[in-house]
Order: sequence, then structure tokens, then C-alpha cells
Amino acid sequence: MILSLMLLIVTPPQSAQERQVGTRKPIDRSGENRQMLDMAGAEKLRTELVTAFSESEALLKYLAGYDFLRQNQAMVGYETVVEDLSKERGRIAQLSLPDIIAQANGWPDSEALNRVIELSRQVRNDEKFREVIRNAERFSQAGAQSRPPSINGFNARGVISAPAYIPPVCNHDDPSNYPSGTDLAIANGVASGLHTLADVLPDLLGFLVSIPNFVKIALVIAAGVTDQVANALAAVASDAEYCEKIRFYIEDKLANENGFTAILMTDDYYLSFMLKSVRAAMTKATSQGIPTNCGTTRLAEGAAFFDGSDNFNGANGADRVTAYKKLRAAFQNIGAASCVQ
Repeated sequence: MILSLMLLIVTPPQSAQERQVGTRKPIDRSGENRQMLDMAGAEKLRTELVTAFSESEALLKYLAGYDFLRQNQAMVGYETVVEDLSKERGRIAQLSLPDIIAQANGWPDSEALNRVIELSRQVRNDEKFREVIRNAERFSQAGAQSRPPSINGFNARGVISAPAYIPPVCNHDDPSNYPSGTDLAIANGVASGLHTLADVLPDLLGFLVSIPNFVKIALVIAAGVTDQVANALAAVASDAEYCEKIRFYIEDKLANENGFTAILMTDDYYLSFMLKSVRAAMTKATSQGIPTNCGTTRLAEGAAFFDGSDNFNGANGADRVTAYKKLRAAFQNIGAASCVQ
């Protein structure tokens, strides 16, 4: 629902004629239909502007309610913006109607203000977007110890790697648990809506003395945070795809006698990945009542060649071969008719 609302909210009339390709230039509608503003129109405009300030403030507070978003770089200084929104809202609420009429040419029109109000409310109240944020929070907590680059970050396979290999963040217990295309579409749709609406608002408000447009600043902050949510989810999905490929490769080698190609790699990352995959497979099989025969014993024998962090600490190549054989035997015991040695 929120994606369709974005199209209604962020697509202004005449936008096709007014948009400049490759640039983001605010549309200057100052003065449009303001010459005929009467007292009733002035009161309506003030109410809309006060409400837009209130909703923008509520939007920032809503995003700040999530610890992992509040700590994001895009939220730096949001407290000051919230305070400025509150102060400016109070100032506008106290203006006389003649002052409103005098300053109206420097303010967004009713159409833009109502878009701000509607979009801010939709972002805060849409359950699907709330679920997207919860998913991003859950993934950020799961990958917090790996120091990836996004929201508390995530490793992305699509970027140029550092000279040292950066391992992906893999969920060995639930490999299919990663963001869906719907999650990414919603996050990108919300970010696009916030960016587009911020673009059509003027940078300054006020009459004689220019005042920063704190509503626009709030939208830019919210858009930046949502960009990070989308980027984080995309990075997690990229990692998950990468992890799945490694898992499929290793499990294929574990299930077949030609699996010795796996131990020829000098990087122990793959051997550690094998240990985690076998352990996860054994745990899942046990929870589902699938017989594992002597697989637990073989797994323990293979795990003896790893430290407490699942890093291979065998003494030589012979230990690598033995560890591999034990792990392969453990995996092949899952669902087997009898103990596989």
C-alpha cells in the first residue's frame, strides 16, 4: 500500500515539464495563488504549516525510537532539528493573520504541505515499512560483530574488496533467512518518496529574515536513514546469496567421495565454514527427528581440530584431511540407515 501512496504523494502536477534531467532543483512556486490569500486562507495555511512541522518532528522521533537507526551517521544532529522544528512551529502558531499573509510567499504551498503531512504519517504508521525496519534491526544485530560497512554495517559482495579477504556474514542455522525483494522495494520506495518530496520544497522560509526550512531538513534526514536501511538490507541479501553458494558447494563435496577438492584450499575459512554447516545440519536434523546415527560422535571428533571460535588449529595438512573426513562422515550420517564411519 505504501508504494502506491508514494506515487500519489511525491508526483507533483506538471512535474514532467518542470523536472531537470540529472539535477535536483527545487521547484519555485513562491507567489503562486498567494496574491489573493484572504484571512480564511491565511488561517488554513498556518494550520497546514504547523501540522507539517508537527508531523516532521514526529517522523524524526519515530525513526530515533530505533536504537540502531538513532546511532546511524545520517541521524547526527537530529535532536537539534527536532528542537528547531518545535520552536519554529510555536513561532508560526503565534503569528497574526496579517503576518501570515505577508510571509506566505516564502512558504511552501498547501499542496506541498499536505504531501509532507500525508507522507510523514504514512511512513510512521505503515505496518509493512515497520516490519522492514524490524528486519533491518534484526540483521544488524546478527552481524554486529563482523564490522561491515553499512548500518552497524554489512559486508557487500558487490563492492571492490580490500586486499585482505572480508568474509561474509552467514547465518548457518537458517541460511534462507535474508531480506526479500519486497523488503528492498518498500525501503527504496520510502526513501525515494522522502527524497523527491524534500527536493520540491524551498531551502529557506521566512520574510525579510531567511529561516532554514526545518521541514525539508527533517525529510532529508529521514531519507538518508531510509537509504541506509535499504543499503543494509541489500548488503545482507548479497551476503546471503554468497553464503548459499558456498554452502551448496561444501555440502555437495560432503555428500560425495570427490569432496577432497575442498581441503586443497589453503584458506581455512572454507574448512571453518564446513564445520559450521555440518553442525547446523546436525542440529536441524535432530530437531526434526531425523536420525543422525553416530554423526554426533563424528562431529565431535572433527570439531577437535578447531578452537573455540571455530578456527582450524590443526598442526599440519594431515590434520586437515582428518578433520574433513570426520565432518564428511558426520554429515553423511544424517538420515543414513546405519552409522557411517
